[in-house]
Amino acid sequence: MNKVIHITLRGELQVFADADLNACIREANRLNAERGLTSGVRVVECEDGLRMTAADCKAAARSSL
Repeated sequence: MNKVIHITLRGELQVFADADLNACIREANRLNAERGLTSGVRVVECEDGLRMTAADCKAAARSSL
């Protein structure tokens, strides 16, 4: 299961999970755009444990257009 994780100075909180990586990337991009990067950042943790940064998510969304 891929996850969108909210990272703050206080720690991490899972906010979304989906088997579809593209759905997680879309959700992370939506949350980052909606709430900004002021109180933390939303990243995608893939099933294999690798993490995609906010910049990685934006680039992935652009390349899929």
